[in-house]
Amino acid sequence: MESEVIAALIATPTVLVAATAAWAAGRSQARGAYHGPVDAVRRTTQREAYADLHRSARHFIDAWETAEAEASAPGSGYPQAEMNAMRDAMAVLEHAHESVLLEGPEPLVQIAERIWGAASTLGGTRLPAMFGGGHTWPFNHDSPEALAARNRAMSQFQEATY
Repeated sequence: MESEVIAALIATPTVLVAATAAWAAGRSQARGAYHGPVDAVRRTTQREAYADLHRSARHFIDAWETAEAEASAPGSGYPQAEMNAMRDAMAVLEHAHESVLLEGPEPLVQIAERIWGAASTLGGTRLPAMFGGGHTWPFNHDSPEALAARNRAMSQFQEATY
């Protein structure tokens, strides 16, 4: 066999390995070029969703504390203005909670679930539209059991938000 043919046969595996490596590197760079901006947008959206959850949780707790202060006298109920503010704060918090559920990641979803669970205990459950679409208000200020449940829910909310 001639030396040129032998040299070509010896170089063939090296050329194939080099070509495969170049193809894999190009594919990896292309994937990174595509996923880099997508990942950056996803992370930005996650940050915004979590910041919105935190802001709405602060707004909710402010509305809840105002309603509780107005209703703290024995035998008094929640004034309508505070109930409306509380309902609006619950709606904003629910929207923020759902945004975090959609955007993730899982550790933030768990925090959002804890915040929403405690807020639902504090703010009541939403009634269906056929019953007015408002919220039930779970606490009777004259009941020690209701006050204990309120205190537990408040500590759960504070643990989840801080």
